[in-house]
Amino acid sequence: MNKHVLAGLGLASLACGGGGSTGPTSQLSVGGDYSIEKTVTADGCGGSTGVFTNPATVRHTPGAATLVLNDHGTRDLPGTIAPDAAFQLASYRGPAGGVDGVDTYDPGRFQAGGFAMRVTTRVLSSQGTPPAPDCTIVANWVGTKQGAPNVIP
Repeated sequence: MNKHVLAGLGLASLACGGGGSTGPTSQLSVGGDYSIEKTVTADGCGGSTGVFTNPATVRHTPGAATLVLNDHGTRDLPGTIAPDAAFQLASYRGPAGGVDGVDTYDPGRFQAGGFAMRVTTRVLSSQGTPPAPDCTIVANWVGTKQGAPNVIP
């Protein structure tokens, strides 16, 4: 081989991660728009089970350990996310359909195509005369990513 070919091979190996470099690594990235299908699995409030769908947005800086899930534009749900894409949202207290309640979120997990988690809502008061007692609703949330898939290293 001539010296020009050998020099070219040396530069090519450096460009492809030669010389001890492993090249860039991908960072966890789950931000974007989602469609969430919420399936009610238990309703102690006297309603019925059902499936509801609404849009959501996840704000997440690639590689960051925090995120915010905005549930159908009405509330921001802050949380943490681990490098393996497991996440936990903080409890939320506020109105749901005009009724005061507390949502608690079981740990969830992101995958390339979306996320899954379970939500328990404790309704603290109900409208009506007389007011209904506290009750609980449980739903499974499955978020489907819109656009580019999530990056899970």
